[in-house]
Amino acid sequence: MIANINIRAVITALIVAGLAFWWYYEPLHWFGAIIAAIGGVFTYFIIKTKRKQNLHRSLFISLFVIFLVTLLMIVYIDNNLSSFIDWAAKHKIDYYEPGETLRSTIYPCTLVISQVFLGRAATFFPSTGSWLVTFPPSLNAFLWVMVPFAATILIFGRSFCGWICPFGGLPEAMVTGKKERWQLNFLKKRVGTASILYYADIKEWVRDLKYGVLFASILLAFLAVVPIVCLLCPVLWIMYMPTFWIIIGLMIVFAILLPFMSKKRWWCHICPLGAFLAMFNRISLFRVRIDKNKCDKCFDCANECRMYALTPDIVSKTYKPNEDCIRCGRCIENCPQDAIEMYFPATSLRNRNLLIFLAIIAILAWYTWFVFILLGKINNIF
Repeated sequence: MIANINIRAVITALIVAGLAFWWYYEPLHWFGAIIAAIGGVFTYFIIKTKRKQNLHRSLFISLFVIFLVTLLMIVYIDNNLSSFIDWAAKHKIDYYEPGETLRSTIYPCTLVISQVFLGRAATFFPSTGSWLVTFPPSLNAFLWVMVPFAATILIFGRSFCGWICPFGGLPEAMVTGKKERWQLNFLKKRVGTASILYYADIKEWVRDLKYGVLFASILLAFLAVVPIVCLLCPVLWIMYMPTFWIIIGLMIVFAILLPFMSKKRWWCHICPLGAFLAMFNRISLFRVRIDKNKCDKCFDCANECRMYALTPDIVSKTYKPNEDCIRCGRCIENCPQDAIEMYFPATSLRNRNLLIFLAIIAILAWYTWFVFILLGKINNIF
């Protein structure tokens, strides 16, 4: 059994390493080799180990650090804050420009980052730290650019929030420790049994809040004629400074303060992208289920869940998490009866390792831009 696990881990790691090298070898072969080595070694150990949470958290938090450091280096090293704000104010926010085929940029852009994902539609120049982007010149070309976004949504559903989202690493870092300083019972349902009253799950209006934010975001994008994907871009926030400070305030409260005090990922309960992805959880390839024959109703899984996706009521009745499940795997590893696992839909085939494999591949693909930008800025320093 152990030998089979080791073989699977080695094969998976080699596939990740090969794809990573292919992805990153242009324009710097040595950098492709480094990323391949890191990706392969990490994949091997996270597949091999039974307790994956420590490595998962390290990966997730590292994504946020890379994202944040890249943004800060862009603003403070290559430019300065005032010039960056001036650039942001003049930034184009169209989905595509009819007739335009090429655009040069040094900034990661939500609209064109999928072209890095596609492989060779964007070219990086280390000497200048800039990208030459093949910009979609027509609506049909734009729809092709959206294919990586659609594939990611359909494959992962809200697993994206638990493994791939760069913002998710911040609240994940803040929930360190077990001491719950704020119970926030006014946001929870009060449940009564024959012998005890306790608070479990969050109230429906709290759970539905993210859908309200999603609707408001879509309405705002429609009224302001702003691409929907641009709403998640910090550059757009800076273009409208009052909006920037509002979002910063929300992040401080929901991504730092509340997670630290309550040990739950409250940012993910207001995130419009999370709301959108939650609607696709039912068609995702990855389903967490509880074996009711093994479950002894200890509710350790409900206590460990950062998202209120598992509650005592859910564990007792449906034996599967709700639409807010981000497939982080905390419930799986903290179940003393080994009653929880991840499966393909309507089967008994386990696929948690497949999720990890695909998530690492997606991370290597989606964050190509950020890693090269970071590398370019370091080269400019030295």
